[in-house]
Amino acid sequence: MLRPTRLLLPVLLLLAIVFGVRHLLQPGLAAPDWIAAEVNGMAYDVRLPAAPVPGRRYPVVLYLHQLAMGTDRATLHTQIDPWFDSAAFARHPAIVVVPRLDQSHDPGGRLVNFGGKRTGGADEVNAIDALRAVVTRFPADLTRIYVTGNSMGGMGTWDMMLSYNAWTGTRGRIFAAGLPLAGAHRTADPDDAAARLRGVPIWAIHGARDPEVSLDWDRAMAKRLQGQPNFRYTEDPALAHDVWDTWYRRPEVWDWLFAQRAPAPAHFPSG
Repeated sequence: MLRPTRLLLPVLLLLAIVFGVRHLLQPGLAAPDWIAAEVNGMAYDVRLPAAPVPGRRYPVVLYLHQLAMGTDRATLHTQIDPWFDSAAFARHPAIVVVPRLDQSHDPGGRLVNFGGKRTGGADEVNAIDALRAVVTRFPADLTRIYVTGNSMGGMGTWDMMLSYNAWTGTRGRIFAAGLPLAGAHRTADPDDAAARLRGVPIWAIHGARDPEVSLDWDRAMAKRLQGQPNFRYTEDPALAHDVWDTWYRRPEVWDWLFAQRAPAPAHFPSG
């Protein structure tokens, strides 16, 4: 039996033809519940709620993948689909946007990344442009747009929350909350970042035994934002770098994220 999302694909294709949405056309063979798209030369995938209700607007999750996972679409979806298919996530029908970075010529992600590292980060802008395209074309709740990511994507999540959180974002006011997993920020000053993120909903999660991404940044932010009601830090003593296969399946994470709401509809930078 075809899933409801697949039944919607012919409708989406017709709308794309009628309204000229040429870059949202391809349901992917590797991930049939996802629509393949492209912006500024960067590929991305979109997943709509399984059974959308006419007239209803849905929250949007921008997911940023870890290093090298965006190069092969099938491999990426083998990892992430169980999270977005889980009962924990299904409690909250949402639109999911997944930028896919081709890092085949930059396997270390030195230049091709989502921001938060010492160099590169141009694809952060492309990810924001992909998000803008999706919320323009689909029924999005512009007060409930979230960003989350793991490892390299966790770094990008921290950077996007500094630049685009809905309260104090320096480049736009978009995200109602951020959920960085095994993340960090390589260039931001912790004191300045904490001052800018005071009162902004963030739940950072890190494995206490992580040998790949230092816990220093998350611990520094937790120390500076201690007592802030909208900030959470979880350091899991049982886990190393991979916290995502555990925490992306936990209902309390998604319940918290989807409960957050921005003070005003998202405002994207011009361009």
